Amino acid sequence: MSNYRSSRKKNKRVGSLSTLADVLPALCQDLDLDKKVNELALMALWPKQVAGIAGQVAADHSKAVRLKKQGHQTTLLVRVSNAAMASELSFQVPAIKEALNKFSPQTGLTVDQIQLTVGSI
Repeated sequence: MSNYRSSRKKNKRVGSLSTLADVLPALCQDLDLDKKVNELALMALWPKQVAGIAGQVAADHSKAVRLKKQGHQTTLLVRVSNAAMASELSFQVPAIKEALNKFSPQTGLTVDQIQLTVGSI
């Protein structure tokens, strides 16, 4: 019985194991996680930037939901709770876009357009 256990331990291939620190960067790159994290960081900026420009009510009734890239154009898709708020925010889009793009060095992303759609938040 002891021979069985000792032979089983000898078959372990400890030298072939990789550390998480070795594997994680390649995995993140393969899954484009760094890009996704930057996109989420940009979308997380939406409420505070909107509140500073259009007010807290506008921030509470809108939500950045997705970034859409077409060629070199990046569009931020924003859902707004009602048509009146969408209309009000549409006048503030240039200022909001400028405020978000101030974070381009940190996120690596520049918003070219903001598209507002009415729907549930």
